[in-house]
This record gives sequence, C-alpha cells and structure tokens, in this order.
Amino acid sequence: MNHLKFIAGGMLLATSMMTIVSFHSVTPEVKETSMEEAETLKVVKLVNEANLLQSANDTNEKSTLVFNTESETSTVEVTEGKLVIEEKTIETEETTKKEKNVKKTKKTKKSKVKKANKTKKVKKAKKRKKASNKKSKKEAYTYVGEFKITGYCGCASCCGKTNCITASGTRATAGRTIAADTSRFSFGTKLKIGDNVYTVEDRGGAIHGNRIDIFFASHSEALQWGVRYCEVYVKN
Repeated sequence: MNHLKFIAGGMLLATSMMTIVSFHSVTPEVKETSMEEAETLKVVKLVNEANLLQSANDTNEKSTLVFNTESETSTVEVTEGKLVIEEKTIETEETTKKEKNVKKTKKTKKSKVKKANKTKKVKKAKKRKKASNKKSKKEAYTYVGEFKITGYCGCASCCGKTNCITASGTRATAGRTIAADTSRFSFGTKLKIGDNVYTVEDRGGAIHGNRIDIFFASHSEALQWGVRYCEVYVKN
C-alpha cells in the first residue's frame, strides 16, 4: 500500500514536474509572444502617433502656408490697390493741373486777343477821328496862304489911342481880335492861325494883302511875339 502510494506519489510528482516543465517551456513562448506583440503594438502606436503628428504638422504647415500666401496676396492686392489709387490720384492731379494750365492759357490768349482787338478798335477810332478832324478842318476852313503875322496892343504907341476900341466898334480882346485887310476879309471873318481862331475886328494903315496884326493884352507880349510867318485858314 505504501509502495503503491509511493508509486502514485512518484507519478504524481512526475506529472507535476512535467506540468511545471511544460508550463515553464510554454510560458516563455507565450511571454515572448506577448512581449513581441506588446512591442509591435507599441511600435505601431508610436508609428501611428508619429504619422498623426506628421499629418498634423503637414496640415499646419499647409494652413500656415495658405494663410501666409493669402496674407501676402491680400497685402499685395491692397498695396497694389493703394498704388493704383495713388497713381490715379497723381494722374487726376496732373490732369487737373493740365486742364487748369490749358484754361489759363486760353484765358490769357483770349485776354490778349481782346486787348489786341481793343487796341485795334482804339487805333481805328483815333484814325477815324483824325480823318474826321482833317475832313472837318478841310470842310470848315479854307487855306488862304502864308501871312506875315505881327503883334500890337492898345497903347498909344501901337494904336495912337488907348481906349482899345477897334475900327468895327468892338473892344479889342486878347486871344480874339486881329487886324486884317478888310478888302479881303470883312469884319467878323474867322481866321485860323496855328491852333487859335481869331475874328477880324480891326484894320490898320500898314495892314494890306497877306499881313495880319494880332492884338495882345500888353506891349511886352506884342514885342515878344515879334514877326512870324504862318499859314492862315479862313472859315467857310
């Protein structure tokens, strides 16, 4: 019985040993397999994480690039817009300046033309006036020749009397009275000598032909006049 128990115990021990050996022989494989799988999983996980990180980085880079590109584009567009606006503004200013200069030039030209026309009109008017004066002079007065012109006054030395009463009965007046040959020019005749018009109101013993005596307010003025030869015109 004890022998059987011993045998049974030996068999049981052998079985246990075999089981232990088999367990030990199997467990490392299982352990090795588990470790490999764990390492593989870990590697896969790491790779996946790395891929995810890479993808995220790529996405970020792309979005950054896109964002930067858009920003640059928008900046360039805005800058170009500013430049275009500035160029347009400059062009507008230049155009305005040119238009102003053109208007100013036109205005100046018009002013010059107007002034020239006015000057021409004034000149024409002067010419017409001159011509009219000449015509009126020619029409109003007739040339009677060159006369010897002397001067006298109302003193006794010049007239032999001092009352200044002329042969026509008027009072002699400086700037108006002259003595002329009444056989040619009757009393009251208007004679033009130089720029003055005189009236024949007197006569004298020495006044004949082309000879005229002009009355002056004083003897000194008569002497100052002296003897002159002037063209004489008679009023028509």
